Amino acid sequence: MARQLALLLGGVAAVVSAAAMLWTQGASLPASAAAPRTAPASAVYEAASTAMPAAGPSKNGVSTFPLAPTDADMQRVAAYWSPERLKQASSYEPSTKPSPPGKSASKSPAKAEVKGPARGSATTSAFEVPKGTATPSGRAPLSAPAPTAPPMVGKVFFKVGEKEYWCSASAVHSRYHNLVATAGHCAYALGQDKPVENWIFIPSYHDGVTNAGIFVGNTLYMQEDFAGQGDFDRDYAFVTVHRGFTWQAYKDGAQVKYRAVSAGRLEDKVGAFQFSSNKPIGRPVDAFGYPAGANPDGSRPYDGQTVKSCTGTTEKKFVSAPTWQLEHGVRLPGCTFTSGASGGPWVVGYNAAKRTGYLIGVTSLTWNLNGGGKLDAISAPYFNTLTQRVYLQAARQSTS
Repeated sequence: MARQLALLLGGVAAVVSAAAMLWTQGASLPASAAAPRTAPASAVYEAASTAMPAAGPSKNGVSTFPLAPTDADMQRVAAYWSPERLKQASSYEPSTKPSPPGKSASKSPAKAEVKGPARGSATTSAFEVPKGTATPSGRAPLSAPAPTAPPMVGKVFFKVGEKEYWCSASAVHSRYHNLVATAGHCAYALGQDKPVENWIFIPSYHDGVTNAGIFVGNTLYMQEDFAGQGDFDRDYAFVTVHRGFTWQAYKDGAQVKYRAVSAGRLEDKVGAFQFSSNKPIGRPVDAFGYPAGANPDGSRPYDGQTVKSCTGTTEKKFVSAPTWQLEHGVRLPGCTFTSGASGGPWVVGYNAAKRTGYLIGVTSLTWNLNGGGKLDAISAPYFNTLTQRVYLQAARQSTS
């Protein structure tokens, strides 16, 4: 039976709990001002970027795109995400990047061009895996609820066109405690050839609860070949975020209103994984995410409401998928994640008690190796020196 490959998409609609309902059409964010470095629980959320890179030609192979760089932008995006919109968000179906006219589908290690768009749901439109691709071997990883869910893992929500979507993501350490790692296709819409809109990160998300805060994306950093060429060897993104906020109820006379209350800096609130690159493959990893989509046979083993984990050993060889311009992917066989886990972290040395570990990848693709009705592997782009260059540039940006 032919082996198959499917692309991880966003996920199914989230269910918003009563705890997340602190929002009304009359709710407003306070006027801009400099926020204290450590805000008390009652402090009103305020933020302003102290370093705002402009979009332009790539520098040192890193493409930079403003998402919501100003205080006014941040307030607009924050006000957009009502509980109803969070609930309505659904799986994202990215396409490959169409080639310019007259271009071929040739690829070198540093450049990639995709011949024609590939659209459709990953679990219903499969793609053939090239001959010689390894099948799962050894003990299959455990795919189960994360017993001690890392608080720095969460969901990103964003808008493409007129619809809202979501993916998985995690906080990664930076000097300014304000950095998120996710998949490139969860921040840049290849089909529209531009960044997504209204991008936010909600760490520790579960069953609609957003108590750990909502963090609005400030600036997107990517390796130039993802946005420029649609190269899934570079399907990763690092996003700096403003200080987070939660909604707090208060009375204005007899009327109950809601205001944004500071949740502080991301890493101060939930911690962060350490970034790591150029690690050998064929080693144990823990993958986390919010799978939710259907298997090829239509079954849905996950609902996307809580963090799930896969623990296993990556294959001792790089894998490829020409449709997605993938040549140096790292695959974790035996993991049954479905759509929704895209962008979730791959961690080595994870310590559940201390909630620490090293980020070495983000989920990009999901695989159907045996051609049956269930997905049975996931893959991530290999974090190498090019990835480190993107990370280091993103980690230098201060937001407040």
